[in-house]
Amino acid sequence: MKNRYLFLFMVILVLSIIFLPSCTRDVTLYFASLEDNDIFLVPQQRQVDASGNIHLKAVQELVKGPSGEGLYPTLPSDTSVNSVTVKDGLAVVDFDIRIISNFEEIPHSSTTEALAIYSIVNTLTGFDGIDRVRITIEGREKGQVEGFYVEDFWGHIGIYEEFERNEEIIKYE
Repeated sequence: MKNRYLFLFMVILVLSIIFLPSCTRDVTLYFASLEDNDIFLVPQQRQVDASGNIHLKAVQELVKGPSGEGLYPTLPSDTSVNSVTVKDGLAVVDFDIRIISNFEEIPHSSTTEALAIYSIVNTLTGFDGIDRVRITIEGREKGQVEGFYVEDFWGHIGIYEEFERNEEIIKYE
């Protein structure tokens, strides 16, 4: 009798592995690349856990940085993604203060700021239903957090508005 139950359990286990939908999903992340003194974003595919907030998980993967050679991170690796919400085609991604207070890992310049912002925007607008992205820091669109003006972001472009996808900054290989 025990063998019969064990056999049935094994059959159910094998069938569930074969027929259950995948628990991961491919997402496209954008990381910096430098070629002949030209800096641009390059897409990189990554598998993420498909359960829960897939948009949040994609941005968390972006913070982890690229895998492989020749690509560079666009966001400080100690940054926390507080939330990503989507409504009416707008994704609002909220970061902790470290995204703008960490100067050591990624030097803040107009170039690195554009790469950072559009790595986030292009990653999120790659999902169906997201056309625009707003970036907030500690839940704020403007004002100060720990002495930093959040709307200035890294001090060059700023996050004063909603962003749309920027294909001109992407180089497809």
